[in-house]
Amino acid sequence: MRLDEFIGKTTARVVSLSDASVLLVTKRQNSSIFDLTLFKEDRNQINRIKYSVNVSKLPAGSIARIRAVVIEAINKGILKSGDNVLCVTDKSLGEQFEGLFLLFKIDEEFLNVSEKKIEKESKQNVFETLLNIAREIGREGREGRKIGTGFIFGDSKNVMKKSTQLILNPFSSAKYNIMQAGLKETIKEFAQLDGFFVVGEDGTIHAAGRYLSVDTSGIDMPGLGARHLSAAAITRETDAVAIVVSESGGIIRVFKGGKMIKEESP
Repeated sequence: MRLDEFIGKTTARVVSLSDASVLLVTKRQNSSIFDLTLFKEDRNQINRIKYSVNVSKLPAGSIARIRAVVIEAINKGILKSGDNVLCVTDKSLGEQFEGLFLLFKIDEEFLNVSEKKIEKESKQNVFETLLNIAREIGREGREGRKIGTGFIFGDSKNVMKKSTQLILNPFSSAKYNIMQAGLKETIKEFAQLDGFFVVGEDGTIHAAGRYLSVDTSGIDMPGLGARHLSAAAITRETDAVAIVVSESGGIIRVFKGGKMIKEESP
């Protein structure tokens, strides 16, 4: 059975059992605009309602994008409290999804989901993506050899002020996001350069090859080198989080507030 045929049959069956409206989510090519089509029954008649939502501030692969499009429908008066909704999408949410069915009821708890909570979830998704890339670099290295690198996540404005560019910034000419499909290999390639990546809370990559101009005095971490000390120091002077991959052994260490808060083997 073809995937689109399976999705169609499954959608029809779920709707018949749950009395749900169907929300189809598609993404415009090379865009952060989601186009939505809501099929909703009213007095034995199926109404089709179309609207669009810009999800550029929310990372790819995040359920927060689905929340955003549903909340927009609520704000427009298209959906309301008590409605059952079956959300159906293909790879629009992210390349890791072949297809997604999400059935939920719009109740008081859902309506209380604020934009702040969505942003918090998005930030966590970006951090987890960075951590997973660091793990892969720690395990695999690059071109058959071990490499060390670091990511400074969050509070990018202050981090950029407290750092300098060691080389020509490969991310200065265009806007790239750590959540973009197919960008992982590019990140791993640039990880061979000296210096740190600077990544914003929304996943925007501001720079690679960045030298941290921070005072490391008072950072007591015996056995760790300059990369780890400067990473710890930048998190003491800013609200950023640092992820460092050790060249010797590929060990992953995470720093916050000037202290190491996590250590794991690759």
